[in-house]
Amino acid sequence: MSLFEKIAAHLMEQINTGQYGVGSELPPEGQLQKDYNVSRTTIRKAIDLLVDKNMVVRKKGVGLFIAPTLSTKTILNMTGIIKPHIYYNYKKIIKESYLRQAGSYYSQLLKIKPSELIYYISFLEVAKNNVVKEIFLLPLNHFPDFKMSIIKILSALEITNSGKKKVDKLVQNLQLIVANAELAKQLRCNFNDPLFKISNHYFDINSEPIAIEYKFACNTKYVVDFT
Repeated sequence: MSLFEKIAAHLMEQINTGQYGVGSELPPEGQLQKDYNVSRTTIRKAIDLLVDKNMVVRKKGVGLFIAPTLSTKTILNMTGIIKPHIYYNYKKIIKESYLRQAGSYYSQLLKIKPSELIYYISFLEVAKNNVVKEIFLLPLNHFPDFKMSIIKILSALEITNSGKKKVDKLVQNLQLIVANAELAKQLRCNFNDPLFKISNHYFDINSEPIAIEYKFACNTKYVVDFT
């Protein structure tokens, strides 16, 4: 076994034993080079091997991440509810992320106490000709080990599955709304332009709510499949 294969095997063991969880960030190649006291070429070959085995995702200009067990395409196709018409490269820009109390409205939707804390995360998915705004509401109790880094690499369903509960059901609502000043600026459209608002409510096998996601877009590459 060559040196780069030994390093790849050691990293695979760390991934398989949970030292690096799904969506978590690996140290950069420069740091791994120092940790293993080898050349950059050797580290790059080891990472390439993990990428080829679909265990690691390399995001240019962002970093190295542990790959999800299921791809975005596979998960979406499994739901039979919403399927992307096309897959494209995009970057995610975090706009807001903080803990807040659920309050009366979200506590009812999430079936938790109004005083319980939830993560409020807002980000933009920016592609060449398209911008989508997403908002996630994740109860702290269901996501005690949540790491912001997973937003960069995981899909919505994979993010929701990273907590203590696993998704069994998705209830989706589609609305046509008009853009306010903030949404118009973020989505690169005009004030009062029509927007799609998609609300995704995720539930576990016992029909208990796990998380809520909202998406806003001026146009959409998604189609709803009722078959």
